[in-house]
Amino acid sequence: MQVSTGKKIYDKFGTYIILIALIVFFSIAGEGFFSVGNLTNILRTAAVYALFGCGMTFVMISGKIDLSIGAIAALVGCVVALCVQDGMGALPASVIGIVVGIICGFVNGFCIAKLRVPFFIMTAGMMYAASGLALVITHETSIRIKNPEGAKIPFEFWGAKTIGIIPSQFIVAIIFFVICLYIMKNTKMGRYTYAIGSNEKTARLSGVNVDLYTILIFTLNGLAAAIAGLVLASRLRTGNPNVADGSYNILAIAAAAIGGTSLSGGEGNIAKTMVGAFVICVISTGLNIMGVTSSVQNIVIGAVLVIVVAVDMLGRRKSD
Repeated sequence: MQVSTGKKIYDKFGTYIILIALIVFFSIAGEGFFSVGNLTNILRTAAVYALFGCGMTFVMISGKIDLSIGAIAALVGCVVALCVQDGMGALPASVIGIVVGIICGFVNGFCIAKLRVPFFIMTAGMMYAASGLALVITHETSIRIKNPEGAKIPFEFWGAKTIGIIPSQFIVAIIFFVICLYIMKNTKMGRYTYAIGSNEKTARLSGVNVDLYTILIFTLNGLAAAIAGLVLASRLRTGNPNVADGSYNILAIAAAAIGGTSLSGGEGNIAKTMVGAFVICVISTGLNIMGVTSSVQNIVIGAVLVIVVAVDMLGRRKSD
């Protein structure tokens, strides 16, 4: 079935149009939206959404969902906080945190690929396991992170420093985004992620090692969650076992979906996921400036996610 011109324009530029329209609206309706402090805050918040969203985009393009990323981020933050509290330097503590996230992602991928555990059950189980472990090791309390005096690499770099008006965590997010974009555009992993999401059986018959790349996809998502966990712990200066509380799972899915990544798999654009992260951030920040409560903000973001997914599914039905 021939695709309409309007649908082509929406698919190509829709996310950018939505972001520009939101910026214009809140610039008019929200006083102080374009202040330096607010722009810095937008970059700071969007960085976290982008980190989670980049990893989730790979998972969603492969036709799956990961419900454990928020809990993994919380666990990583708590592990790093305990390491720093025991006198470990920021760099080795951060490396340990990243390894923890990678292991969690690897376990997700291995159990899904090799043991054939449904991805929804596996990642939900990891969510509860990681969250429970974070509570156990911290005795259900937040752990304050204090850098040793004279530390060459302060832990604050992950999320509590600014360079001009640019938060350091946004620089971290951009570096990770560029790496993910390169993987998606220029490597077998990127091509095979689309192939697996489009039709896993066909990918297997074509010689793609689906199990290996499924493990790699979830491992990468675990890495993304780990870096996001470091950013959150640095920003808050604490390892908090309840820092994620499940919301980042939905926000990551929303960022990818708004950016055009299909929940059915096989379609997605990691660059647009970054734009989707900004869309969510601009909505949240703009409504906050206008005095809208966080509960209503959640309703708006939830409604946007439902509308975007509904439009995607409707478009697929018409093209079939």
